[in-house]
Amino acid sequence: MDFLFALPLLLLAWWALCLILLGLWKRTLFQQTWREPYFADIPILFESDDWGPGGLFHIERLNDLLSTLKQQPDSQGRSAVLTANMVLAVPDIEKSQGDNKHYHRLLLDQGFPELSQAFQSAAKDGSFVPQLHGMEHYSGEALVRLQSLADPRTTHAFSSPGWWDWESLDSPLQGHYVDGGALPTQAISRTQASNIIKLATAHFERLFGVPSYSTVAPCYLWNSEIEDIWFEHGIQSIQTAGYRCTGRDSTGHYHQDKPLIRPGEHNPKGQTYLVRNVMFEPTDGNTNADTAWAETRAAIAQALPVSISTHRYNFTRSEAEHRDSLAELDVLLQKLNTLPHTRFLSSPELAQAIEAPHSALNNPFSDEQSAPLKRLKGLSKVAAFLSRLQHRHAKLGKLSILTGLALPARLIQTLAGKSTVP
Repeated sequence: MDFLFALPLLLLAWWALCLILLGLWKRTLFQQTWREPYFADIPILFESDDWGPGGLFHIERLNDLLSTLKQQPDSQGRSAVLTANMVLAVPDIEKSQGDNKHYHRLLLDQGFPELSQAFQSAAKDGSFVPQLHGMEHYSGEALVRLQSLADPRTTHAFSSPGWWDWESLDSPLQGHYVDGGALPTQAISRTQASNIIKLATAHFERLFGVPSYSTVAPCYLWNSEIEDIWFEHGIQSIQTAGYRCTGRDSTGHYHQDKPLIRPGEHNPKGQTYLVRNVMFEPTDGNTNADTAWAETRAAIAQALPVSISTHRYNFTRSEAEHRDSLAELDVLLQKLNTLPHTRFLSSPELAQAIEAPHSALNNPFSDEQSAPLKRLKGLSKVAAFLSRLQHRHAKLGKLSILTGLALPARLIQTLAGKSTVP
């Protein structure tokens, strides 16, 4: 009887000891995770890369996409917003055929005026928020060098007037801030990077009337030097996939020099990292509405923004693939509509919510304003904190089972209503 009476006290003492030891061992990890933003509202973003030069049929495809996004409003009546990360130029094929020693670019508004106008009109409507992806989706100097060497990887591009399909280039060539002409890739020089980022940020502002608040590097390939140059040209936040890659090795594998980027983390310049955590690429065949919904539920359990990553090609390839992607998107939107306290946002607005949590959110392209996001506090934040640790660090999850700490953790999550997601 005395043992049964003492058992709860022994358990509490054991758990306290384990927590003290864990705290000493993983103090920095726990502090960093706790300082991240935790949202009571559910911010939902669609971050879509590679919009820019293309065929005239892209206008109709874009309109179809935006119409689909408008069908399911959030808890405040706002439609879903497409953060469209823009490519601003492609090779000027006509000039390149006469001079293959220098790179000649054809700007979006010069070579594709109808498409450029469609992007500008959509931005004013508020459902389309352009941000900078890159001047190009390749290294121009690398591409023209390969052309001068008659490299077969560039033959189609430089023999096709009006070419815009950089998505068909050999994968290593699609990096913008690296030279992928040969593996391993090499970072472009600071001078090259500074020149193209200066041109890109200035041209973006000329096109859309306001500067780009955020950016995402093509192929997620960039380094600290690129971040410094972005900062010099007004880029305040960086969209990521939760890591940073500086290049590709001799086998083509990506090299990560920041294997974990936290949502809301700041780099030395004070720029805010945003993190994508839901993949939606139905054309590839391995992600769809169901997989995106599962990742959405995991994000909500951690009180994270639901940042959905998708690419232009899902909507600009064949008509059948376009329709299939729209159908999957519609299913996903219907699932999202079952959630409480949803807030459809653009990437700049999420960055604003992280940096100034009590201020109204502003879409500078349409002069829209919306209420601040609500943050989690108390037991609910503790539950989400535990979910983040469990989701990101498998060893901690196993350790919690071995020590029995999984039991009080589960109790906290249940009491906070975070053990299940709607």
